[in-house]
Amino acid sequence: MLDSNIPKGKENQNQQQLSISDGSLHNKKYPFLKEFSELIDDMSTKDLKNNLLTDSQKMLAESLWMANKTKKETDLEFKPKINKLREFFIQALITDHKRQWDEYKKSANIVEDNILE
Repeated sequence: MLDSNIPKGKENQNQQQLSISDGSLHNKKYPFLKEFSELIDDMSTKDLKNNLLTDSQKMLAESLWMANKTKKETDLEFKPKINKLREFFIQALITDHKRQWDEYKKSANIVEDNILE
């Protein structure tokens, strides 16, 4: 389907390969990812930790945060992409969200449209 914005629509029509950061691809592969991300971004760190994360997710996030912090202290050239514990909590939740959709797709009979060229 073409975008209503004519220059952009032409671009989308001629696109051969989708990049990793293409939102339309993620919306098909991981439904509600944007909405889920916005929801957890608005929550306090305390609510994330105490109400949303499972014990294993908390342990994973805290372990990765500690490892990241230790590496940063020992290697002065190390520039981590994620610094705050909150960001590790969010990443753990998003990763689990994606994992759940991957498992669902493996077990469900999903009929996808075939595009004939």
